[in-house]
Amino acid sequence: ALTRAEGQPAVWVVDPLTRTVALRAVEVLRFDPGRVLIGQGLAPGEVVVTAGVQALRPGQKVRLLGAAR
Repeated sequence: ALTRAEGQPAVWVVDPLTRTVALRAVEVLRFDPGRVLIGQGLAPGEVVVTAGVQALRPGQKVRLLGAAR
């Protein structure tokens, strides 16, 4: 889910090894209902948080939906 950090577009990215989140600035190329096209700031395969972003803080552990416990 797209959010803002210091007035700039940002997303929460999950570190797959630690399962913690970090806020990452991104460049938005296009914003349509239900879809955001990111130009810079993400690498292929990175996991972006899509729900519950309002409750996150940097370094917080998360559980991936559908992931083995």
